[in-house]
Amino acid sequence: MREFDPMGRSLMKITGVLMLLFGIFGILIYALGLAVVLGLSYATNNAFSLSKDLVGMAILLAGALVEFIAGILGVRSAKKPERTGKSRLIFGILCLLLTLAGLVHIALRAAAPPWWQLAASAVLGVVTPCVYLAAVRKLSKK
Repeated sequence: MREFDPMGRSLMKITGVLMLLFGIFGILIYALGLAVVLGLSYATNNAFSLSKDLVGMAILLAGALVEFIAGILGVRSAKKPERTGKSRLIFGILCLLLTLAGLVHIALRAAAPPWWQLAASAVLGVVTPCVYLAAVRKLSKK
């Protein structure tokens, strides 16, 4: 039987809700961005740089989907800590890796955003999965 850990449960609930909201927002934004990229490519007879933008949008959309699923799993783990297992850890690590891959892709593009926007995205995009992973570790300890 695991000990009651209110700090781990609270941390998991907060990060789960944040990841759920960021995931929903990301899915909406990146799906719209993907539609715009495909629309511009179609309208310009593929003169628009399709490959770089499609790869970036696909990475970011996949990251948002993983973040959404991790958020759902996190909220469920906060309610029942005994359900915290390896799947939460795997989704947290995937979320972190896809966020880093998306940020690297954005940074390497020719039209990269200003450094402060990239830094803010990196902080928000990396800190939340790291806190999520810390909460998973705290809840999965016996």
